[in-house]
Amino acid sequence: MLRTRPLWRGLVLISTLGLASCSREPTDGGPRPFEARLLLRADVSASAVATLVAEVTAPDIATTLIFNIPIAAGVASGTIDLPAGSNRSIAIRAYDAGGVETHSGSVTVSLQPGANPTIAIVLTPLTGDVPIEVTLGSFAVIVTPAADSLLIGDTLTLTATILDANGTPVTGQVVWGALSPRAASVVSTGPQTARVTAIRPGRTTVVATYGGTAGPAAVAVLGWFAAPAGSSTGDGSGRPWDLQTALHGGNGSVQPGDTVWLRGGTYTSASPITSTLAGTSSAPVVVRQYPGERAVLDARGATSSTGRGDFLTVAGNYSTLWGFEVMDSDPNRSTDTRPNMIVVNASHVKLINLTVHDGGIGFYTFSEPVDIEIYGCLAYNNGWQEPVFGNGHGIYAKSTTGPVSLRDNILFNQFGYGIHIFTIAGPDGLTNIHAEGNVSFNNGAVDADPVNSPSANILFGGSKPVQNGTLVDNMTYFSPNVGVHNLLIGFGTTLNQDLTVRNNYAVGGMLLLDVGWWQSLTLTDNSLFGSISDMIWLRDSTVSGFQLANNRYYRDPSADAWGYINTDYGFADWQRVSGVGATDRVVTNDPAEPKVFLRPNRYEPGRANLIIYNWTRQGTVPVDLSGIVRMGDRYEVRNVQDFFGAPVLSGTYTGGPVDVPMAGVTPVAPIGGSPTPPPQTGPDFGVFVITSTRQ
Repeated sequence: MLRTRPLWRGLVLISTLGLASCSREPTDGGPRPFEARLLLRADVSASAVATLVAEVTAPDIATTLIFNIPIAAGVASGTIDLPAGSNRSIAIRAYDAGGVETHSGSVTVSLQPGANPTIAIVLTPLTGDVPIEVTLGSFAVIVTPAADSLLIGDTLTLTATILDANGTPVTGQVVWGALSPRAASVVSTGPQTARVTAIRPGRTTVVATYGGTAGPAAVAVLGWFAAPAGSSTGDGSGRPWDLQTALHGGNGSVQPGDTVWLRGGTYTSASPITSTLAGTSSAPVVVRQYPGERAVLDARGATSSTGRGDFLTVAGNYSTLWGFEVMDSDPNRSTDTRPNMIVVNASHVKLINLTVHDGGIGFYTFSEPVDIEIYGCLAYNNGWQEPVFGNGHGIYAKSTTGPVSLRDNILFNQFGYGIHIFTIAGPDGLTNIHAEGNVSFNNGAVDADPVNSPSANILFGGSKPVQNGTLVDNMTYFSPNVGVHNLLIGFGTTLNQDLTVRNNYAVGGMLLLDVGWWQSLTLTDNSLFGSISDMIWLRDSTVSGFQLANNRYYRDPSADAWGYINTDYGFADWQRVSGVGATDRVVTNDPAEPKVFLRPNRYEPGRANLIIYNWTRQGTVPVDLSGIVRMGDRYEVRNVQDFFGAPVLSGTYTGGPVDVPMAGVTPVAPIGGSPTPPPQTGPDFGVFVITSTRQ
């Protein structure tokens, strides 16, 4: 159980900085002098800490000494006076603005009169924050500036101020060092000054040490840069590269562990783009959108006008693409020449929080690479209209050996499928692919005939057998009069090996769960909703390897909505003739309150996907953001159907639930148009991305 402790309000009245509550008097009747003075400092800027309290106990200290340590600009700083002696137990507790204990730590030491060695206490988080290191010593070293950012080749002058136990500046020779000299070097230029030179992208801590006490300064070397107006002859720093030069290593400059930042603006290319950037298992190369800017890669004109090509191919192992936008501004939606937008043809690749829209296929993975993760991405309005049906998918995944992880992605309004885990017969495979926590909705809705669109929100199966697959915690939705197959598990008559389908939440479509041929299929704890939908169709007569348990079907049990081979049955008869689903159950009414899914982003603290099934059609739905957004931080809630439009809700977080508007927004139309406009899902259903920034 989480342990919290309210702040004892009376402490503020008992003591102020440097004043102890009381101490044991010596036997001679005179007042006992405070013989040891310690300077306490702690950087709490990365936490929600608002108050620090120090408690000192010892066998010869009759009453606990209590000190409140003030915090300013993210730094706790103050003095502690106490009698010298042995077995001094110093306990420090941290509290947030609401008086709830967030961190604690303690140490037992012996102190001598006068100067003492520096003591370090690590405060362990109780509520999920990072640890806090507290130092106590006879001197304090303060380095200014305490933090700065440099471009490669830039220099920075640091100055160290030494304070004695009374807080009085003193002079002395400090010793300088850099925690990561790979990123920056430091040389002394005087008794208390130094010069830092940025060498290559990364972060380092420069430390000034005096009398056993260290003062840090955080230095960030911002990395390499590409810009829409960059050049192949740039230096990648003050003079950014063009995109192609950056993705080919910046003429040998980019090394494992480096980050290439994409500055804001639109990048265009007359030819396909390939990233050959390669890192190592411990030092991947990252290509990322620069904070606060919008970098857009436009595929128009980069690939063939007579056949579908690949726009951005990832060909370097151990590389990460993060946070930018890839799209195609070509208005032609009637031919199959729209390109595959991001193609993975390398191993150990991560695609994180990207936005990919209006291409042909959003994401495509070649079968041979291993260890591919597509995480937190948005894919919408991809595809084209063919004469009979729409085509082009959000994610098209295959794998010979895997693993391939598709997690926490948001996919909607493709002309084709949302998630398309599929391969034709041949050398490719569908092995070790895992789809978890994705939300896929209204895929096929922009088709010329959305009612009869064959495109599923999720397809898991092809002409080669699925092996060791999982489909867990996913959420799907079809608006009324959209979609045939919501979840399509298996393709054609292919006999698949094994798949686990667990805890998925699916709403709408003609058929919620279409199940093909499987040697082993585990289907448990899923929730299927559709007042006029068919719930499940088991196509194969051989179900000896099927394990169905604790699934919930929200439907009239007497309706012929459960299929086995070629016949539809009511629920009880379906259980009887199929011999499966003994612990499955039917619920005749829809839920009496909204169903809210809030999934934190594992790569960006303060970000989350929010999915709301608004069963009661409320105007707003309360959502508690306390596990996502810090108190006092600025937050935004964006409806993904107009992701780059105005947020539907924003403000400074003060704790507790916020009321998320559910009226919906007009979805952004596909570039070039679509035979059917994308449907608005509010107030019944909404998908949002929450972001926050530290204040």
